[in-house]
Amino acid sequence: MRIGNRGGTGVAMKCDVVVLGAGPAGLVTAIGCAERGLDVRVLDRSTFPRPSVGEAVHPGAEVLFERLGVADRVRKAEFVRHTGIWIKRQNKHEFIPFGETAGCAWRGFQLWRPMFDQILLDRAKELGCEFLAPCVPCEVVRNTRRLKLVTSAGTFETKVVVDGTGRNRWLARRWRLPIRAFSPPLVARYEYAEGHSSDLDENPLFVPTRDGWEWIARVHKNLYQRIELRHTQNEAGFKRPSNGFDGLRKVGRPRGADVTWSIVEHSATLQYFLVGDAAVVLDPSSSHGIFRALSSGLLAANCITQVFRGEKRLGDAAVAGYKAWQRKWFLQDVNRMRKFAPTRAHFTFARSGLAIAFASGEAAKAFDTKSTRSVGKGNGR
Repeated sequence: MRIGNRGGTGVAMKCDVVVLGAGPAGLVTAIGCAERGLDVRVLDRSTFPRPSVGEAVHPGAEVLFERLGVADRVRKAEFVRHTGIWIKRQNKHEFIPFGETAGCAWRGFQLWRPMFDQILLDRAKELGCEFLAPCVPCEVVRNTRRLKLVTSAGTFETKVVVDGTGRNRWLARRWRLPIRAFSPPLVARYEYAEGHSSDLDENPLFVPTRDGWEWIARVHKNLYQRIELRHTQNEAGFKRPSNGFDGLRKVGRPRGADVTWSIVEHSATLQYFLVGDAAVVLDPSSSHGIFRALSSGLLAANCITQVFRGEKRLGDAAVAGYKAWQRKWFLQDVNRMRKFAPTRAHFTFARSGLAIAFASGEAAKAFDTKSTRSVGKGNGR
């Protein structure tokens, strides 16, 4: 795609919303805004397809896939499905099913991110979003009515910027927004291996340890993922793989991700919204990171629509509601996870994650927004 105005010189390209980051949270926000007639640009450092960590999601995520108009594509993608989680304690295995309806087991998804992100990107493009990559943000300048975003692909003038850059938290770092940590530093280490393991093919395995946990799952055809987190000894490397993973052929090198529990104190204003991990980070034992990313994107799109209505009162109320929703869900997770020893964290959240998600009225509204009328491209500039 030809991009003019490279290097931030020349006339700025105008649009309603700029989304930084083409992960699930950013793309869902773009989809929601485009459905309402807003002119949206999605910027990302990387071109597609790109490697990314796999994501396990509960059966309830199908509600969001339907809402986004991608349910059929997700089903046709033939992602790995699972009916529950195996818990291993002291050499004893216990299977925790998601549930069933009329004898039919509920099935979750192992979303292979290169495929899932492409599905969301295709949907965003269908709705008129423009995708620019590779595109690196350099600077953002605020005034009372508009934002000027300088990038490696040019300068954009917009009313709202959405930060979907994940744990990179580009906007929070750029503007030095206060970030509050609720745990000691935590690092989740993960690795991949190829082969075949009949013990791991059907459902993921969660293994509590004295100082953390281990998670092993088949995430793609003949590809398995192992994640390990230790609440102590976080500077040490991987423990020796076990539970069937050690018999597989390693792919690439082990990697790590900062999963310290943290929240950006000011996750939204009338000019910006932080979505997904850019707003809130918890370690994977919370069990609904991708669900939170999709939910925050839908709710942010709703709130941005209110900002473009032109009434400051509505915009202020939307921003306050979004910030309260992010904080409430985060603190519910933190309080629940603190009550349980690391050995029980995932066992608990495998069952309770969806209940937490739907506890907020704002979250429920985010799943039913197609009735919201279009605000029209260019309105409210």
